[in-house]
Amino acid sequence: MTNAARCASPPTPRNNAPLLPLPKNNPRPRLPPPRRSPRRDSPLRGLRHRVPLIYLLAPEKGAFTGINNDPSTRWHLREPLALPWHKVFLVAQCEAAGGDYGEKLSLQARNNLYAARNRIVKILGQVLRACADVMGARRDAVGLRRTLETWRGVEGLATELLQVPGIGPKKADVLVKHGVQSVRQLADLEFYHIERILCRNPPFGQKVLRSLAHFPRLALVIDVARRGEGIEKAIVRAVLGCSNREIPVWKEKAPSVTLAAEIPDGKLVFFWRGKVKSLMAGKELAFPVEAAPDQKVFVWASCEEIAGTYVTGEVKV
Repeated sequence: MTNAARCASPPTPRNNAPLLPLPKNNPRPRLPPPRRSPRRDSPLRGLRHRVPLIYLLAPEKGAFTGINNDPSTRWHLREPLALPWHKVFLVAQCEAAGGDYGEKLSLQARNNLYAARNRIVKILGQVLRACADVMGARRDAVGLRRTLETWRGVEGLATELLQVPGIGPKKADVLVKHGVQSVRQLADLEFYHIERILCRNPPFGQKVLRSLAHFPRLALVIDVARRGEGIEKAIVRAVLGCSNREIPVWKEKAPSVTLAAEIPDGKLVFFWRGKVKSLMAGKELAFPVEAAPDQKVFVWASCEEIAGTYVTGEVKV
């Protein structure tokens, strides 16, 4: 038999059974894909595909070396600065301290750094939000609080004033010297007091107060709806509201709010996240707590990305 005839002849099964012809209109059936074991989606999955390339450029090394050696820097690097994560690490600390990168940058290097800074801060926000979800799933109250405090970056510091449009580092220092250390204290001033403290002409004070009218002002009230006997579940009720006249929109975004409850051993007993617009009429949240009598339950709430919105409450069950 020739090679052409051998190739043209149909295959014959080993048991000499005739082959059934396939239907002309139906293709050969395909096997279903193998089933994969189910797994939970990580909130960090896919984030690496959105991370842009960030390098520590030569014109920036002098400035970041000075930042790393500055006594006000909280966490120092004990190795030569060369890697991208060195830049991210120091940028995060600079932003938390008010965004001062010193005087060692040229104009072009500073513009390039500011462009990279916006990307770094955005990515860090995505990572920290994912970490907050992880801490909530693990019932880690301390980890959740620390994650959100890191996200806000300036919580509890006078630099939270830098969130206000028109307030830079120098104006923030002047306000602190006059006893104004928080956004709420600034919002409670009359417009002419703001202009007098900062030595500015009208209508500067009115512009500041108009922008602060959109700053979220949260209010929290908690009580015990039902108590149990012994180590039983008590029902704690939290009413979270917003005292703004209109739905606050800060920096062109509707803020997200997190409320959490924890007991003294650091266990998270309740976790809620929502938009601030759902709080305008007051939102009642009730949750069970399994604790011994007279044990305290600590409840706190804040906007996730805005410093100065932290409110707390405590109750005995």
